[in-house]
Amino acid sequence: MNEKIFLAGEAVFREGDPGDVMYVLLAGAVDLKKRVEGGETVLSTVDEPNEFFGEMALIDGRPRSASAVAVKDTKLLVVDRPAFEAMILSNGRFALKIIKVLSERIRSSNDLVSDLIETLPKERIQRGMADFALRTGERIHDGGIKAHLGDMKAWINGRMGIALDDLEAALFRMLKDGAIRWAATSAQTKEHVILPEEFLSRVDRRAADRPAL
Repeated sequence: MNEKIFLAGEAVFREGDPGDVMYVLLAGAVDLKKRVEGGETVLSTVDEPNEFFGEMALIDGRPRSASAVAVKDTKLLVVDRPAFEAMILSNGRFALKIIKVLSERIRSSNDLVSDLIETLPKERIQRGMADFALRTGERIHDGGIKAHLGDMKAWINGRMGIALDDLEAALFRMLKDGAIRWAATSAQTKEHVILPEEFLSRVDRRAADRPAL
């Protein structure tokens, strides 16, 4: 086992690559992404120390089923097949943890596939817009959020696999219908949009998951 540093944006491995090691996160964060029509979608983010990923290639010997990309400068512990097998055989707690993590990931992947199948592209785009705005946007006086349009499009394309042409068309319709609007400072530059409070409360997936008080 050895440690390796990956810089922000650097690929740890790519979907389809052969795999002969797994990784344990020591510091930083890694997005696990899968190719979909129009781009890539983020399956999950590994951001807790001692979380691991890439173990499937050691278990079934098949190519990588997803890509792993460093979100920021990241330090990983690299575990090869002999070390992995030795840990499985000698440490029951580690073996049990592997089983639990694999089960959780299968359930999460099933939920993601169901969401992709059952949710219309328009709804996925709107959810992505709300997610991006709530993470990075600027709250304004009327409760809406001001978001950078270019960054939002790149974020949705990269994380949700929405093709840029489809995204552009959906944003145009929302601007035309008044669901969102240009920020006052962007009437000419077209750099920022406002997502009104009503829009956010309607499409924010996290709001639907909050228990009633």
